[in-house]
Amino acid sequence: MNLIRSMENFVFGAECLGCGRASERLDPWLCPGCVAELERVSKVTLFPGPDVYSLYPMRPITRSLVHALKYKGVSGMATYLVRHSSAKISGVVGSELDLLPKPLYFVPVPLHRARYRERGYNQAEKIAAALAVCADGRVCKWLRRKTFVVSQTKLSREERERNVQDAFECVLPKEMPSRGTIIVVDDVYTTGATTGACLAAFERVLEKGNFGGGLPVLKVCTLLYDEPASAIADYAADCQMEWDAD
Repeated sequence: MNLIRSMENFVFGAECLGCGRASERLDPWLCPGCVAELERVSKVTLFPGPDVYSLYPMRPITRSLVHALKYKGVSGMATYLVRHSSAKISGVVGSELDLLPKPLYFVPVPLHRARYRERGYNQAEKIAAALAVCADGRVCKWLRRKTFVVSQTKLSREERERNVQDAFECVLPKEMPSRGTIIVVDDVYTTGATTGACLAAFERVLEKGNFGGGLPVLKVCTLLYDEPASAIADYAADCQMEWDAD
């Protein structure tokens, strides 16, 4: 264990991935203060849409950790975040998943081959695997990306929707189950353009098929929800009120 911790400190510089400060008490990525902050934000209940679950709001700490997952090669961050989320600890999303028809099929949003070569893995697959362990489901690669799209991060809502329109196709097994729940998994939910395009791909195929009197339920689960600015401002005001009351 000490050898592993020493190697981690060498690779990551013994700096907290949340605040960036040096610490000898990392777990292995966060200092105690950032662990407490992550636990705090994990208790925020988020349902961006009627069929959408998000495990965390977009906050400085969660943004930093997902950035490490996507761009710094810290693939284990997916499991770390899921284990510290309401899918596991506080139980809000976990309770919702328990109520869904079983079995649960976690379907990651696919990366284009070019981006996969850049990162070495698909972060959505890592998240889906962690969710499958927590919720006793399985990972199914039933989506394929047809076109290369530019990054969604700086696009407007309308531009995001056009960018991913018809970008995905559904590749189902020959013996598709007529029950259970298909959960599309991604890292961040902003406007819902990407996951919406994935759901549309499933709907096109499922509506044409013959599934013996039933169709799987379709849902979405993401690590983060990038809330509107007004919601973030309200959260900041609430935090200030709690601080003043202490």
